[in-house]
Amino acid sequence: MEFDCEGVRRLLGKYKFRDLTIEELKNVNTFFPHFRYSVDTYVFKDSSQKDLLNFTGTIPVMYQGNTYNIPIRFWILDSHPFAPPICFLKPTANMEISVGKHVDAKGRIYLPYLQNWSHPKSAIVGLIKEMIAKFQEELPLYSTASSGEARQADLLAYIAKITKGVSDINSKGWANHETKTPNKITVVGSGELGIACTLAIAAKGIADKLVLLDLSEGTKQGTMDLDIFNVPNVEISKVSMWSDHDEATSYGAWAQLSNRAMELLRVKGQRSWSVGLSVADLVETVVNNKKKVHSVSVLAQGYYGIDNEVFLSLPCVLGASGISKVITSTTKDTVTEKLQSSASSIHSLQQRLKL
Repeated sequence: MEFDCEGVRRLLGKYKFRDLTIEELKNVNTFFPHFRYSVDTYVFKDSSQKDLLNFTGTIPVMYQGNTYNIPIRFWILDSHPFAPPICFLKPTANMEISVGKHVDAKGRIYLPYLQNWSHPKSAIVGLIKEMIAKFQEELPLYSTASSGEARQADLLAYIAKITKGVSDINSKGWANHETKTPNKITVVGSGELGIACTLAIAAKGIADKLVLLDLSEGTKQGTMDLDIFNVPNVEISKVSMWSDHDEATSYGAWAQLSNRAMELLRVKGQRSWSVGLSVADLVETVVNNKKKVHSVSVLAQGYYGIDNEVFLSLPCVLGASGISKVITSTTKDTVTEKLQSSASSIHSLQQRLKL
């Protein structure tokens, strides 16, 4: 896209160093011609507001052999280029922020390049290059399915592979067993929810060994259902239900087996699959220490103006060590008022029950 020099000049009407800023943005356009420029109102932490030039677009980030287009937004202060831009991720509807050392829960980007900004040594092109380098080490966004149906479709595709015996999800961790402690995950209970959690976790390929534990000798229906799946690295404890498939099984038999699997997933325990997929997402965050934001139950006392000792589901940064941070807001809004009301109701009930 050709850089609209005059158009940008008009947008920068109130900027102190307009010519310097335009020259730098022309250089940005040389390397990243797809950015789109506009003037919008930026709200600072002290609630003050200012109309600032900003531009949005994507930057290519190579991560684990794949290229991702990371959407970002730069706000250019009116003292630019003597002050660094304010940078944010701009996730789409099917993206969520992965909180890390360079990105906070609101998507604001923090980099050494920004902290050490000094004109004329520092420039936006150099900032973007460092941003790409840092995001290649720690991807700041992850994709989420647009609906429960889409997430279940992914699971169905996985099941279709493993029932045909062609799954490439195997004990990848065991290949480096001398230097890596295998990830072992246990699912307790072989009912519909237990089966859903087992398959959803297996589908993500995050467990070197997955154990389905059923403490009841008499409850076998769930594991009888699981018998139709030849799931890699899954072990059933206290329930003998596995039947080995003959290597010479015909394609027709595999197709029949796959159809049984598909039917089971479609018609049984739809609610369980939703919960199972959510559980798998939580497990993946903990196992891989992803520092993602999840809504989980936590002691709410001291947050959002809540004084009572109650547990509520709040947005938290979750990782290998558990909850590292509760995402809070100092703004008095409807959500905060409802949280306080819920906390008060729960505490009142606890008092009546003498808990």
